[in-house]
Amino acid sequence: FEKWAVRINTNAEHVFNTDISGGGKFNITRLGLNHDATFTATERLRITFGSSYNYYNFDFSGSQGFAGLRPWRNVSISNNSMRVNYAVTRNWGVFAMPIISYGAESGAPFWDSFTIGGMAGVSYRTGPNFIIGIGGFVGSRLEQSVISYPIGFLDWRITERLRFSTLASGARNDFGPKAELSYNLGRGFKVDSSIGYEFNRCRLEKDGNFSEGIGDFKALPLVGRISYDVNKYLTLNTYGGFLFSGSLELEDKNGNRISKEDYDTAPFIGGSITVNISL
Repeated sequence: FEKWAVRINTNAEHVFNTDISGGGKFNITRLGLNHDATFTATERLRITFGSSYNYYNFDFSGSQGFAGLRPWRNVSISNNSMRVNYAVTRNWGVFAMPIISYGAESGAPFWDSFTIGGMAGVSYRTGPNFIIGIGGFVGSRLEQSVISYPIGFLDWRITERLRFSTLASGARNDFGPKAELSYNLGRGFKVDSSIGYEFNRCRLEKDGNFSEGIGDFKALPLVGRISYDVNKYLTLNTYGGFLFSGSLELEDKNGNRISKEDYDTAPFIGGSITVNISL
């Protein structure tokens, strides 16, 4: 069997100008790169090294409310993990995944922008077409107490062409839980739709308006995507959708809230290129 399977994905995206509830507008341009490299050590043991990097350019406009604060502009978010899967029996498996994350505006203190966490759990496979799992996550957050929550996942190949999965990487390189329904049209084409929860926190720049503060932005992305497999190595993707239930929050360097506002449903469009390599 092949020892290594490597997937590299790069994307570009634009979130169009959107009203903030307290006044003003903002838009986002984002560039992303992620990869995962899976090493199959034995028939039972598989290790996946994953990393993602997203660069956000926030453009706030208007003199009122949250936008008038000009809270942050250029933000980098990175997540790095190592997932270990072990098949205890033919049907049962266990997994563990430590995670190191980095979130910072340009000019923020480097060492004060990291958080750590991890997840672990068990999975059950009924056959080649269905797997389910449960577990939990524990992790730190910038200037907040440790958080923990349960996790669950499902991967179900409903038919030869139709698949439902919460293990999908998604179209946008975003970090967070998601559920995706995909359909293989044939001749290299596939369509899918997904919904997820995106959450990011970042340390603000040292010399900015809110020195070493915290920026927090959340949303529920609803995404539609069309993919085309050029060959077994290269896939082209175009996608678009909306960010629902979005919020922006600004805190001081001790984690005390300065301002929090919701924003209107935000349309976005993007494209990505995926490269798959097996060794």
